This record gives sequence, structure tokens and C-alpha cells, in this order.
Amino acid sequence: MLKPFTTERLAIRQLELQDAPELARISDVPAVSQWMAFMEGGFPLEKAQALITSQDQTKEYFFAVRLPDGTLIGAMGIIDHPDGTIEVGYWFGVDYQGKGYASEALRATLDQIAADPLLASRPVLAETRPDNAASIRLLTKMGFYATGRPGPRPNRIEFRLR
Repeated sequence: MLKPFTTERLAIRQLELQDAPELARISDVPAVSQWMAFMEGGFPLEKAQALITSQDQTKEYFFAVRLPDGTLIGAMGIIDHPDGTIEVGYWFGVDYQGKGYASEALRATLDQIAADPLLASRPVLAETRPDNAASIRLLTKMGFYATGRPGPRPNRIEFRLR
């Protein structure tokens, strides 16, 4: 869906099967997995592998977010919905939260979407749990607004990019 790209501090490219152990390591902790609907019950290696290998069939694409030294710190997601909308999502390891990495990665991902002629005109959505204050702050900072509708997953609220 998106070609690999970089920001000032990050390298972002589609997740590959060899990324699964690192992805599980940063994701399979309650402080991360509690916010992600597809991580309920944890996110061990088998779930990370399944997520990565199913990308083409599900049209849910996931991108490794790495530091210049190669450390995997988080992931970005882009879902190509049948109704023409694009959904973005993200999660970061506990040690990498609150350092501006999510803002940098989300801004760059939105810029990549806006620069792609096949994606630029499509509505961009996100969802989060109503009690995830950090995610709500990030989404509003990036230009999203709460639509007042529930998200497609249980106990989520929908946001739309202005």
C-alpha cells in the first residue's frame, strides 16, 4: 500500500514475517494490548505472525516503526475498507510512549496518504477507546475530530480527518 519512508527520527516500512518476534515483544504487555481490540487476551508471537501474514487477504496493512539503530518501537496500521474509507491506527511499546514518536509517525503516514493519487481523495478515519486520553489527544492534534458515532469495533469512538 505505502512504500517505505523515513522521518527525521524514524524509518517506516511494511511489516514482514521476520518482524514478528520484535512486534510481539513490544505489544504483548497489558499497557499496550489493552488499547487494541485485536490484541485482547495478549499479543504473543503467533498472533503477531498471523497479523503480518494476513495483510494482503484482509487489506489491513501494518508498518514497522523503527529508530535509526533498527530498534522496533511501534507499528502503524492502514485499513483499506470496502466503503472507500481508509482507517489509520498505531501502537507503540511502553518505553517509546510520550516521546513524540507516535505524532511523528502518524503525521508522516497521513502525509504519505495525501501524496498518493489513489488515496488522497478518500476519507481517513481512526478509532479509539473513549478512555484512551493519550490517543484522543494525538488524533485531535493531527486534525481528526470525533464524529459522534461508534467505531466499528466494540467500545470505540470514531474520528475523521478534517
